[in-house]
Amino acid sequence: HSVGSGSLFARGSLKKLYRDDLTQGDAVTVVVQALYDAADDDSATGGPDLTRRIYPVVMLATGDGVQRVADDQIATMVNTMIGTSR
Repeated sequence: HSVGSGSLFARGSLKKLYRDDLTQGDAVTVVVQALYDAADDDSATGGPDLTRRIYPVVMLATGDGVQRVADDQIATMVNTMIGTSR
């Protein structure tokens, strides 16, 4: 699900990348990719900011509760996703 001005772009990315058998790590990658895609097409959507090292807050909800994915994990994922080596 997605909401906001970039939601059309994020939803398209989510539809393209979603699978029933995603691991938790894969699911995080999918949502970060969807946000990155939306930010690329919508000026009002904030995506990862590599220059200032500002990354989206990602929360995982499981049967055991909710936990925040560490910023350094998101940073590594974003850098891998876009092919940088920071």
